[in-house]
Amino acid sequence: MKKIHLFTLLILFTSGYIYGQVCSSCRTSSFNYLNYGELDKAKEAIDFCITCEKSKTDPRVWFYRGMIYQGIQTSKEFGKLDPDAVDKAFEAYKLALLYNFVDPALQNLDIVNKQADQIKFFTALNDQKTKYINSEILEKILVNQFPALANSFVNKGVDEYQNKKDYEKAFKYFQYSLFVSGMSMTIDTPVIYYAALAAQKAKKYDESIELFKVVAQLNYGKDNKERAGNYYQLAETYKSKEDTAKYLETLKKGIDKYPADNTVLVVELINYYLTSNITNFKVTFNDAGNASSQDNGSNNWERGIPMKKGGKAVLSAQLIKGLDLTLQIYFDDKMVKETSCSGANCTANLEAAIEKDCKVKYSVSTPKSNVKAAENSKIAIDYLDLAIKNDSTNSTYWFAKGSMYDGNMKDPANAIICYKKAIQFKPDYFDANYNMGALYFNDGADLMNKANLIPADKVADYKAAKAKADDKLKEALPFLEKAHSINIQDIPTMESLKNIYYRLGMTDKMEAIKKEIDAIKK
Repeated sequence: MKKIHLFTLLILFTSGYIYGQVCSSCRTSSFNYLNYGELDKAKEAIDFCITCEKSKTDPRVWFYRGMIYQGIQTSKEFGKLDPDAVDKAFEAYKLALLYNFVDPALQNLDIVNKQADQIKFFTALNDQKTKYINSEILEKILVNQFPALANSFVNKGVDEYQNKKDYEKAFKYFQYSLFVSGMSMTIDTPVIYYAALAAQKAKKYDESIELFKVVAQLNYGKDNKERAGNYYQLAETYKSKEDTAKYLETLKKGIDKYPADNTVLVVELINYYLTSNITNFKVTFNDAGNASSQDNGSNNWERGIPMKKGGKAVLSAQLIKGLDLTLQIYFDDKMVKETSCSGANCTANLEAAIEKDCKVKYSVSTPKSNVKAAENSKIAIDYLDLAIKNDSTNSTYWFAKGSMYDGNMKDPANAIICYKKAIQFKPDYFDANYNMGALYFNDGADLMNKANLIPADKVADYKAAKAKADDKLKEALPFLEKAHSINIQDIPTMESLKNIYYRLGMTDKMEAIKKEIDAIKK
């Protein structure tokens, strides 16, 4: 057997004795340092204290640790001691509450992450038979410490959300605040709203949905406009999850609940119906000098696109299977060719049509899309009428309604009424003026095409038909001229004006607009 020197035994005994003495007194010393405001020394003492076997399950030790770190978190002098002080304070209070139970089965509950354990915890709190090591600790934490801690978590959450853009952390801190407030039997509705927003930004859509549901049920907001906004946020979260049915259902619920303050919901719903039936694609035009322009297509494209001989036209790969494109080729403002194509064949057909300087008009549709477009337009118009009822002078609503009648409903009479309303409330509305002019211009172009089909020997019939076409062009003229005055760089508007001036024999104006076009194209 190896012998141990007597002096060595004495050192070992003395060290163990001193360690034990320090462990026994660390709780008292940390508390005294805390009372004197010496948070640096208090932190050092309590950090050591939780390493001691006798102290690491003592609820008083964890209670003092929570107060020390909470003090550090709010202190200007000692705040830099630990950037995670508020997290450590929360963890300490949680352990203080659990270790305060006499029953060992309750000391291992996960009251933050497990709902079943939360239920057990609150059941124990409400049970008069539950025994505690120190009943004062429970009251002090829940009544005195937790309200301030909840505010600290809110501040941390706001900082992470607004300044650091770390939405995961923001959501965590808002959750902690809600948990702490809940422990004190307080419902903090604004924080629920913040947590829902943070979860949405962090792409935690399921969590965000549940929180926004609570916000909506609690009628959070200073007025009905803000309360309707809760339904908008909930709908947007469903939209992010690509749950279209719930998205629409939520918007409609909000509209029904707040009939006089639902503008944000109505506009969102209208936009859905305006865009849900559109098949988007891109057409890139390149002239012989490699200058290019790009246009986004939709179900109905009215503008004529100038093309030069030798140019190319490329339709992007976004063309979907089953999409039908109709091309109309104009030379000297007369339609001489119409061709239809589908899918990948469209590019070849379009390029083959470019035989010399010309203008191309195109429209696009998909099987069943026209029926769906009409159905969606009827629904959109119903909601537009609701929006107009609440805001009858909103020019955007009238323009959108006119676009529905014009593009999808094929109802020019009602489209004209709506466009004129839009212009009445906003005279410098470019799109409304252009669409009005384009509507009349296209009618005139169609009438002229029909006139050109009249046999040459029927001069009187031709003149009568041409006169009707000219009358439509005259109706288009003031609207297109207004559109040009609003946006002097818009080539399609100027091209339409040039055509009208040519057909109506307004040579001086035609030459002037040609110079403007040439100047822009250089």
